[in-house]
Amino acid sequence: MNAVLEALQFRHACKKFDPEKKISDADLGMILECARLSPSSFGMEAWKFLVLHSEGIRKKLRPACWDQPQITDSSHVIVILARPSVIHPESPYVRKNFERRGLPEEMTSAYIDRYKAHMDVEVFPVMSDYAWCSKQCYIALANIMTAAASLRIDSCPIEGFEKQQVEQVLDIDTSTYQVAVIVALGYRLGEQTPRRRQDTRDIIEHI
Repeated sequence: MNAVLEALQFRHACKKFDPEKKISDADLGMILECARLSPSSFGMEAWKFLVLHSEGIRKKLRPACWDQPQITDSSHVIVILARPSVIHPESPYVRKNFERRGLPEEMTSAYIDRYKAHMDVEVFPVMSDYAWCSKQCYIALANIMTAAASLRIDSCPIEGFEKQQVEQVLDIDTSTYQVAVIVALGYRLGEQTPRRRQDTRDIIEHI
């Protein structure tokens, strides 16, 4: 079987983690490298990956995450932070990202102009800068979960949290970063709830 498909068939939203089993540093490093290599629109990489090792921090965080046991029972929790403050076309961060392509100045300026036009016409009229950055973060989230599954490591994506409370517990400077999504990683304990998916014929159309 294709290795990616095998990983996706293994992966599910794990609700019961074994608190005694821990992810090795090598495996965690591989998962985080897959996160770092994730694609993002225009290559902005407007994110940060906050890895929670501390049991004390996770105990404080759990009430802000609807008291879900995955927060404390998993091996590690990764909080994916969006960076909405840096993605505006006039930002030095945007210029720096385009300049690393090593292109002549006129081509760099042309790319920035195209980026600005896209953001002004297609993005900002319909969503906030935070929402756009969060969309990019979810690409990294998918890669984290698939990478973990390839190592037979379980995961659970978590959107059930109180954003402001999470940011307060983690002492996040919200002028720079905001929480996009959380993912718990570890090893399953006992039988898990069944995974359900719609039939291929109902969700895929070829034209």
